[in-house]
Amino acid sequence: MFGTYRTFLALLVVATHLGGYPGLGSYAVFGFYCLSGYLMTLIMQRRYGYSGDGVLRYGLNRFLRIFPVYWVSIGLSLALIALLGNEFTASYHHAIYRPEGAAQWARNLLLYFPQMESPRLTPPAWALTVELFFYALIALGASRSPFTSWCWFAVSVLHHVNVAVLQMDSDHWYFSIPAASLPFATGALIFHYSADISRLTGRLSRWRFACVLAGLGAGILFNWLFGQVAGGSAKAHFYVNFLLCAAMVALLFDCRELPWISRSADKWLGDFSYPVYLMHYQIGLLAIVLFGYAGLTLERPGNALLIIATPLVLATSWGVTVLLERPIERLRARIKA
Repeated sequence: MFGTYRTFLALLVVATHLGGYPGLGSYAVFGFYCLSGYLMTLIMQRRYGYSGDGVLRYGLNRFLRIFPVYWVSIGLSLALIALLGNEFTASYHHAIYRPEGAAQWARNLLLYFPQMESPRLTPPAWALTVELFFYALIALGASRSPFTSWCWFAVSVLHHVNVAVLQMDSDHWYFSIPAASLPFATGALIFHYSADISRLTGRLSRWRFACVLAGLGAGILFNWLFGQVAGGSAKAHFYVNFLLCAAMVALLFDCRELPWISRSADKWLGDFSYPVYLMHYQIGLLAIVLFGYAGLTLERPGNALLIIATPLVLATSWGVTVLLERPIERLRARIKA
């Protein structure tokens, strides 16, 4: 039952980038990382294995999951640049402008943004570079056993302790590849101790379980709101959110159905998450232009843009899912088998 949760996280990213709600996007990204750490460890352990053939099929499936929709998103950006011009798109987001030279084109086509380089035709693509790095690390055995996962986790904790002691900025505790190691390693540990977690959560009734999940989701939002109202350390609230997201993954992996969301509905909702994450900037820009012709001025960030663009983002995501992702999913299913 991860689908609804994934789309919830993707919409938090939209709220930050289009609506101007700072911090929610970073909360969501670490939530995605933790979930990926769990899922990638799961499929390596139970579906692909660590043989050469297994790693090859795993890599091909990850490629088909990540790149086709990503290439559609950068194609959409290039179309907007062609229609509106480099200056207009760069004024909307500083990283959206036409690449120049082989290196910039290769970086955008191959998803290589280790330092958040510009131009990024799809601005959130830097986080996919991080994901790809840890997909490879997991395939190489970083989470193959509880021991290796604990070692990985310990090194990750040491990095964040070092960041705190040296009072480094968010480039080191959020944006960088070493920073993302902590949620990925945590997700791997959740997999290895899933049987123990299941014994604990199995004692909850269906409705109590649902209430706990709803409480965690509300806790993520309340933690953000409390940080905005009361101030304090943004980093402290960020780590509290990380713990809440880890708890959400630990509860959801064994959940088959919720009182108000069936398994099929959850999968349908989850299909929206990846296109929403990739294309919300482009659809937001399109909304600004189209509604501008109608005499309505929209600015990014702003509540009006968020309210108007979100349904358009969801509709675009549905189209991408039906026309592109589902046909690719059938191919991926054959590779899994």
